[in-house]
Amino acid sequence: MIIKGKSRGSPVQLARHLLRTDTNETVKIVQLDSPTGSLREAMRDWQLLSTVTRGSLGLYHANISPDARYVMTPEQWKIAVDVLEKELGFDGQPRAVVVHEKHGRQHIHVVWQRTDIDTMKLVPDSFNYLAHERASMALEME
Repeated sequence: MIIKGKSRGSPVQLARHLLRTDTNETVKIVQLDSPTGSLREAMRDWQLLSTVTRGSLGLYHANISPDARYVMTPEQWKIAVDVLEKELGFDGQPRAVVVHEKHGRQHIHVVWQRTDIDTMKLVPDSFNYLAHERASMALEME
């Protein structure tokens, strides 16, 4: 299981990338925690919230890609996202989950809002690569 991710801004560019049908055989939004109903608008709003924190990277974008030998069920994808969310410390943060299929293989993108509404601070992203490794190992064991 390969997990990559980082904090970022540029919600318009990220939404454009996630919705690209020219480089992906299929694109499916499987979860969007936003009343807007639009991936572009949700990520724009999440990034806008980060301006109150004086932060410039209001989004966290991760990519989860299993080994080519494995096909994951929707339930396994949900578990993978939940495990990564917990390891990164984004529990309860709004998120968007998009599944891409490319060359017959699926991978998933997850974008979290980093601004904690209760504290109006960005959720820290320190040691995110270690969190990726912990999540990857836990998912491989399962």
